[in-house]
Amino acid sequence: MKKILKLVSFFAILIFAVNCDDNEDFEFTTPVESFNIITPGDGVSIILDSTNDQNTALTIVWNDNITGAETYAIEMSIDDSFTNPINIGSSISNTFTISVENLNTLLLNNNFSALEEASMYLRITANDLKTNAIRLTVSSYPEDNPIITSPDSTFEIVLSDITADDTALTVDWTDPNFTPESTVIVDYYIEVAAAGTDFATVESLGNTQDRTLSFTHSELNAAALSLGLQAETVSMLDLRVRSVLETTSGDLERNSDLITITITPYETALPPILYGVGAGMPDAGWGWNTPVEFTLIGAIYSGNVNLSPDNDGNFRFFTDASLEWDSPSQNYPWYESRGYTIDTNLVNANDGDSNFQFIGTAGEYALEIDTENKTITLGPPTVGPNCEYDQLWLVGAGVPDAGWAWTSPVQLPCTGSGVYAGNVNLANDSFRFFTDSALEWTSPSFNYPYYEGEGYTIDTNFENAMDTDSNFSFNGTPGEYFLTVDTINQTITLGAPQTNCEYDQLWLVGAGVPDAGWAWTSPVQLPCTGDGVYSGSVTLANDAFRFFTDSSLEWTSPSFNFPYYVNEGYTIDPNFEDALDTDNNFTFTGTPGTYILTVDTVNMSITLN
Repeated sequence: MKKILKLVSFFAILIFAVNCDDNEDFEFTTPVESFNIITPGDGVSIILDSTNDQNTALTIVWNDNITGAETYAIEMSIDDSFTNPINIGSSISNTFTISVENLNTLLLNNNFSALEEASMYLRITANDLKTNAIRLTVSSYPEDNPIITSPDSTFEIVLSDITADDTALTVDWTDPNFTPESTVIVDYYIEVAAAGTDFATVESLGNTQDRTLSFTHSELNAAALSLGLQAETVSMLDLRVRSVLETTSGDLERNSDLITITITPYETALPPILYGVGAGMPDAGWGWNTPVEFTLIGAIYSGNVNLSPDNDGNFRFFTDASLEWDSPSQNYPWYESRGYTIDTNLVNANDGDSNFQFIGTAGEYALEIDTENKTITLGPPTVGPNCEYDQLWLVGAGVPDAGWAWTSPVQLPCTGSGVYAGNVNLANDSFRFFTDSALEWTSPSFNYPYYEGEGYTIDTNFENAMDTDSNFSFNGTPGEYFLTVDTINQTITLGAPQTNCEYDQLWLVGAGVPDAGWAWTSPVQLPCTGDGVYSGSVTLANDAFRFFTDSSLEWTSPSFNFPYYVNEGYTIDPNFEDALDTDNNFTFTGTPGTYILTVDTVNMSITLN
């Protein structure tokens, strides 16, 4: 033991001696006093994401060897002076952690606008001492949904086509997580659904990046009818505001709470026929045995009618003859309030029902109600067919006589009120209907979805070609068919060909047929429409013309003049005479206009209707 003590003493003396030899002073160091944040560093950026809201958003670490504190407070501020510091938590250690969700809520509660980068300042305090402040750049995500502030569920309105363009509904809302100064782009969609359907079927009224949007009577009405609400019936709609934000992780959608509004839609579908009843229409009178019918073709009701100022000359239009006096009706103010320009021969009768009153000269007139241009006009009676177009033209590989070209489009003439019909050769391919061959490809045209959307019943031998233009496609047995497009009954049908004529058609050329004239650039076709019958729509003028059999031969084609038919024993319409010119052509002496011209080679007659 004594030896050990001696050794220790020896080494101690040795160490002391060495130090003395090096001339160095031995000192004990004292730790530097500090209370400061170690991490995160100043200027760190934090982008919060709702998909990971339970993850750690921020961890703060600091050192402290001067406060002697057992508990630390963590403070946040929107400015580096900490004018109004916000306590965001406490810690009994030298670290503090906050989740994505909690930090996001903290930011939104302190008016940090969602999805917009902003600066926040942090520091630690303990026993009246404070660390250095650090600045972080943060971006929060929205937690709250838009809130509709107007209207509420007490809203009620009866929609009217009289005020179709007036404002019917204004929706206002707030978005709590976005300040008015926010530059974040948010798209808002106003959506409605039938009440109680949980938005299974949705109609969008419109969208905006503002927080208010108004809708007209017609816009709200269209949405209501599209959702299946009944016209003229009090109905309920659920309404909400849906917001869409584009973020780096995809679109973020939020829906407001719904409100339920009460509306009464109005009818927009045009009835197929209007019925005129009243003393001003003596063929009808004030009874339901013989109401005068005005058929809808396109957007126009029209028909010939006898009008009289006698017996007060009053009348009214009804929409459903089967209901008789219970039918909805349309009087003079009904049209006047909707902005119609009404013929001066028609005035308000100012009777108990505010009927129309005819004040003109008694006689037959063509009455036309144009629902698109909002006019009611009277003119000379119309003679002949009554279609929106004189004919339809078929073009496409499915109609091989035409093909996809305009050198020989196949005509489907108007053969009656709203009916186009004729014999057509069909192949298993596609085609489309056109209205004006002179315009060729720029002509208005009707494809399969057009008729389908209009509610037509279409022959099962036709289907949607599903090509670029959604043309018709014929899937039946190739051959000749009698094709009928009935725009009144909304049907497209195929039947056995109604042909047994010597020629497929006759051709009319001459000044008496102004669409043709004395040239072969546009001869007027009179197709074979039945056994020995040629018939079609023809515009006639007071001049001469002749029938030809082959347009490809032009002037060398066989032709039939007036004496030919006289000598064959035909009964000829009195509006035709022998022109007594060099070729003894036909001449038309009647009222110029469009007629159905029929040459019946079986019954040997030439008639106009």
